[in-house]
Amino acid sequence: MIKMIATDLDGTMLKSDWSVSRLNVKAVEAAKEQKIRWMTVTGRSYRGALPLMQRYGIDCGYVLMNGAEFRNEEGRLIFSEDMDSGKAKSVCRKLDAEGITFEINTDHGDYATAKGMKYADFLEEGWQQLFEKKYKIRKILCFSKDIEKIKRLKQEIYEETGLSVLSSFADNMEVTAPKAQKGIMLKRVAEYYGIKPEKVAVFGDGWNDLSMMEQFPESYAMKNGAAELKERAAHITQYTNEESGVGRTVLELIQGENS
Repeated sequence: MIKMIATDLDGTMLKSDWSVSRLNVKAVEAAKEQKIRWMTVTGRSYRGALPLMQRYGIDCGYVLMNGAEFRNEEGRLIFSEDMDSGKAKSVCRKLDAEGITFEINTDHGDYATAKGMKYADFLEEGWQQLFEKKYKIRKILCFSKDIEKIKRLKQEIYEETGLSVLSSFADNMEVTAPKAQKGIMLKRVAEYYGIKPEKVAVFGDGWNDLSMMEQFPESYAMKNGAAELKERAAHITQYTNEESGVGRTVLELIQGENS
């Protein structure tokens, strides 16, 4: 019997317009009725993930920033993985030199070097102030239309720092501490609740979901997911995120276990 369901957000639980389908909401409710824990596992920060779930009345736990934080249903921080300050500063310096704007998620909130970010505050005095204030850095995120530049920077930053350097999409880069990966943190969460890995069903679509596929045998890559993820996952959903692939699969799982 499945005891926990863990889903990525963008490209998985969410449709392209950031909405959650009625069928996906129904699946969450059905899981809760069966005493199955629902866990949102995302590259987003708490500030960026919570409103999306609250809008649909979804009460769940959160693995955030690709595994840099775990917060329970009440929003209380249980586990966190901070980046080495010196290495985080070198990443910011490198991105700044490349002319790339970026977002920094910290223990004090979310900040950005560009204006107009929906879930981050603009750093008028520059990113250096976060290090001067000794904020704990949990994730650095950037986007660029120059895909080749993103590929080059990912390789260089990994080789220079040893940090975890992943992507949700081809045009972005997400840097965290080495142990701040979705699968690693979710495994800690499962242990925290006394749930064995084989009792956890995980869903994802992107490269930053690979660690979940590796840590949990009951893994589902979305039909719309990356090819590499589909190769690693135990299952591939029959439907995309636009077609409520998570909801349809979860409802079938629950029905099958109760039949």
